Amino acid sequence: MTRIITYSLNLDAGNSDEYYRTISAFADSWLAGINPDIFNLVTGFREYRRGRGEPDRSDSEYAFELLALGVHLREHGKEASHMPKWVERLMRRLAGIRERWPRMENMVKSLRGWWGWIAGLIPGRTRSDDIVDRMIAWLGTNDETAKEKRFGQWHDYFKANGSLFTQSAISQCLGLAGDFYKTSQEMLGKYTEMVEHFLAEAAPKYRLRSDAGLLARTRLEYHLGMLGTEILNRAYRQSFLSTRRKVVIVPPCMRAPAVKCKATETSFGAKCQACTPACRVNQITKLGEKRGFSVTMIPDNVQVFGSGKEQESIGLVGVSCVLTNWNGGWETGALGIPAQGLLLDYVGCKIHWDKKGIPTDTNLKMLQEVLGGFTPSELSQKSEGSV
Repeated sequence: MTRIITYSLNLDAGNSDEYYRTISAFADSWLAGINPDIFNLVTGFREYRRGRGEPDRSDSEYAFELLALGVHLREHGKEASHMPKWVERLMRRLAGIRERWPRMENMVKSLRGWWGWIAGLIPGRTRSDDIVDRMIAWLGTNDETAKEKRFGQWHDYFKANGSLFTQSAISQCLGLAGDFYKTSQEMLGKYTEMVEHFLAEAAPKYRLRSDAGLLARTRLEYHLGMLGTEILNRAYRQSFLSTRRKVVIVPPCMRAPAVKCKATETSFGAKCQACTPACRVNQITKLGEKRGFSVTMIPDNVQVFGSGKEQESIGLVGVSCVLTNWNGGWETGALGIPAQGLLLDYVGCKIHWDKKGIPTDTNLKMLQEVLGGFTPSELSQKSEGSV
């Protein structure tokens, strides 16, 4: 049995089929239960964006953005409000060094981890300025650029309507997050039961690492990620299906264990060379050869898929963990690339979660359904075994 580090979508069934039914039903109930005041904010924000000539998004996307802002304020507002200005400047300079000199990435990551830990030890006074502004700055220092931009758009709208409006909007976001805490725990909590144990036992040992923030995410943030992937998949679905070329991006942690992978590096990410029949990446690649989609491992920068003449004809399927998948949807959306997210059934990569590495997996039946164009008999095949 695979060791569960933080979350597992499989539970006792041995596959994640039940999870996908659950998250679909949960998204429906969450959207139906949103307070009308939230949609008043959505209406005002839509008009604000139209006045600036910016493209529209769906009501569900806007509502989720407000929820995400509320969850971040609830879980990290205190940390963001205590962040000294000098830490913000230092972290941004280190990020600039990494972009200018990519070979120094490992050293910069190490320095960011150390400085992040040191900053947390220094007693800071609560900043009296706008908490959303502080949250946006905090996200910027942690390389959360997609969130920084999305929340920044809402912040501009809030400020344009005055301080009282801003306070009311923040209160509504926090209320939305509070309600979500209760409902998500009831329906999604069974998938995240090990998160609290990981936070108490393992996460403190990694506080000096550059990924300490990712490893310290709360159970509520896992639930946010689950809902986010579902909401964004619905929003981008038709645009994705209309693309001519489909590309599936998988993480290296899905490769077969104890095997020296022979994948070759390309500008679009590493390409499988079929060295190991039991390797899940190999199996998905073989399926792609039969069904006309490409498979690559996560590239250094997803922008490579938006740099060519055919960018409008490419649809991406991103396979990653609960904490990162929905944010990837925002990143590809900003590039004008329609994408669909598919979650890893559990985490296990050597980069973040396990020193030796646990081979991860995803639901192959859902992968086929996401890609579209498969017959009912093909969709009914079990997600285990050879493909």
